[in-house]
Amino acid sequence: MRFDPEGVLESALSAYALGDLLAANAYFSDDAIFAIYVDQDILPFGGEVCGRSEILKTWQKITGSFDLLRYDVRNIACHDDIARCQAEYTFRHRASGEIIDGVLRLVAQIIDGKIVRLREYHDQERIRAFMRLVAPNSRGTDN
Repeated sequence: MRFDPEGVLESALSAYALGDLLAANAYFSDDAIFAIYVDQDILPFGGEVCGRSEILKTWQKITGSFDLLRYDVRNIACHDDIARCQAEYTFRHRASGEIIDGVLRLVAQIIDGKIVRLREYHDQERIRAFMRLVAPNSRGTDN
């Protein structure tokens, strides 16, 4: 097991991609901060949470709403304790069956082999449009 920033981030995201949320969560410090930069009016689990248990709860909300079909990490670059990368993803919205895919950006701070801060950046307007598509009231018939 690697404890350098690149190895820690790669291991955590690989566990997440496999659906092993507990293993992924173990790479975080107890007081880690996790942020998904999407407004909560678009995604109820958007925003910032603090602590491993809150991070796990956020991931459980995500997996309660979406099936993770693909999560491929690419281009990890490190400078000191900061690791940056992109992840290609494909999620299926459980309620509608609709699929969204794209690329998100991650910036992590890793200290002493633990992620202390992970920031996730999405194309917010793309997510907004998708969530409008899958909203229950958007599935009616045209008049």
